[in-house]
Amino acid sequence: QALGAAGTPANVYALVAILWLGATWLFGTLAPAPNTGTPRILVGFFATAILLSYLAVGQRSASLLETQAADRGLIQLASWACVVFLASAGIGDPARLAKLLRVLVVCASVIAAIGILEFILGRDLLGWVQIPGLHQNAVAVLTSRGRFARVSATATHPLEFCSVLIMLLPFALQQAFDPARQGKLRRWLPVALLAGAAPMSVSRTSILGLGVALAVLLPTWGRKRRWAGVVAIIVGLAGLRAVAPGLIGTLTKLVLTLVNGGDDSTQARTMDYAGVADFIARRPAFGMGYGTFLPQLYRYTDNMYLLAVVEIGFVGVLAMAALFLGCMYCGAAGRRRSTDEPTRDLGQAFVAAGAVALVTSATFDTLSFPMFSGVFLLLLGCAGAYLGMARRNRDQIVKVIG
Repeated sequence: QALGAAGTPANVYALVAILWLGATWLFGTLAPAPNTGTPRILVGFFATAILLSYLAVGQRSASLLETQAADRGLIQLASWACVVFLASAGIGDPARLAKLLRVLVVCASVIAAIGILEFILGRDLLGWVQIPGLHQNAVAVLTSRGRFARVSATATHPLEFCSVLIMLLPFALQQAFDPARQGKLRRWLPVALLAGAAPMSVSRTSILGLGVALAVLLPTWGRKRRWAGVVAIIVGLAGLRAVAPGLIGTLTKLVLTLVNGGDDSTQARTMDYAGVADFIARRPAFGMGYGTFLPQLYRYTDNMYLLAVVEIGFVGVLAMAALFLGCMYCGAAGRRRSTDEPTRDLGQAFVAAGAVALVTSATFDTLSFPMFSGVFLLLLGCAGAYLGMARRNRDQIVKVIG
């Protein structure tokens, strides 16, 4: 029997993995890494807000579709909590953390390469893929803006595609700058793929996300690295212009249109504020239920904060923002406690990833997309593991000095 939209392989794996971790914890074969509780506390706050909003579903005349969506939301919440718990409590040493982040960057590079091919060929390369035993939750359709295809590769939307790549770009840069890694091609190819593919979503979100990531990273770089970064940006723009003539002009026009009052897309998003004001006024504290503001029943919001205030209220919005800020805090606090440059760079990468998630969530409903939410929650857990390692390392240094 089909498990429904919530029965994705990733969700099932997360739920099974947490059962395994719980069993090892109970039998004393594995204990959560110490000093890693920050992400779990934040997810607990977020889960409480969602559970309170779930109670609101029963206090109104919700339709069957809304009730089923609220149930799916609880399953999704459980899988998110599992991912954060596993990453924060289960990663106990820097080598394992570095290996996991490298796997993430390599996977993102493959996705970016698929997106670049789709952009060049102007066609969906994965539409024919059907995994036996699974059913499609959504169908990604290759759309266009101007004369360019808006690619999504294995993501469900171009905005999700570019946001995930940009969230992982700081880690690709950290790995490229790490002197312990061998081979220039292995170090810099992921950076080129991620940075080059993100603008091929042909969206303002890609420009905004790249700008935020660079604004967070550049001030922490030395003068030599900053100048190298400026040169790399110039070379990258020239390469993008050679591969896709006119794309830079299209992106520039999108940004200028926003500054000059917006286009149909931005004006429609502005109208969303008035369209949901009545729903917010009815249940401002805890919302109408997580996952229940369905587009087929109500409307699209294209703004995670706006959607969250409708579904889980202002309490839920604060809890959600705390997740993004928590990732930034873990990275910054771990960076302050670290001494070697690669480890400090890793902390700043977590800060940049959290900042990208925080800002891009104002441009589309980020946590409604499985790839974005899964990657971000995994990074949040990893940020907690990173902070725990930094705290333990600092404590050991203090003991030795003392």
